[in-house]
Amino acid sequence: MFSTESKMLQRSISFSDMALSSCLLLPGDDTVISSSWDNNVYFYSIAFGRSQGTLMGHDDAVSKICWHDNRLYSASWDSTVKVWSSVPAEMIGTKRHQFDLLAELEHDVSVDTISLNAASTLLVSGTREGKVTIWDLTTATILHQIQCHSGTVCDTAFSPDSRHVLSTGEDSCVNVIDVQTGMLISSMTSDKPQRCFIWDGNTVLSGSQSGELLVWDLLGGKLCERIQGHKGAVTCIWMNEQCSSIITGGEDRKIMFWKLQY
Repeated sequence: MFSTESKMLQRSISFSDMALSSCLLLPGDDTVISSSWDNNVYFYSIAFGRSQGTLMGHDDAVSKICWHDNRLYSASWDSTVKVWSSVPAEMIGTKRHQFDLLAELEHDVSVDTISLNAASTLLVSGTREGKVTIWDLTTATILHQIQCHSGTVCDTAFSPDSRHVLSTGEDSCVNVIDVQTGMLISSMTSDKPQRCFIWDGNTVLSGSQSGELLVWDLLGGKLCERIQGHKGAVTCIWMNEQCSSIITGGEDRKIMFWKLQY
């Protein structure tokens, strides 16, 4: 854990001998959730400075996790996305996290990424074989499935209005999908795969395999700017709600803090 003010390491803990694939800070800023290649999801209490439990819910590496309204969504190389409901601590008489399995979304191959729309009614998943699937979470059924990449899907996300999905892949394509029709409506190609991104529906800031940050204009279908960042692939990117600060992480083992200038 790092302080955004001092840029200094505040605390650390080792959950596993294998890589951690994603990390979330829960609402309230008192619990961190991390997923791992060892098939588990770990819970860490910031207030108490210790582990608060382990969810052993998959048969292969957990690749990505999401959280919304006391529900945990976990994607795995075991070809599933699982939806879990958090059981209130007062009902089980413990401070450790407990979860009930609500749904299991089956895929044909490993799932590498997932994301939710703003209302948490839709989920989009990306697989190792390049398929992007849009799910209706109220019925746990597939709305659309699109073969839009020729390799692993690196990242996916809904637009703020939930009308479109953006996906990036190892084939270096940046694709936009219409949620209502399931049609691929635009595609751009970069010189390197874009490992992660954030977007507002019109402009995309992506983290490249090359270590650069790329700014894309979706309406114009073009690359606008390249920003030199990491000496190695950019693996994760985050922006605050005020859209004023960005944090990136890279394979060069660095965390970079950025200020947006308009």
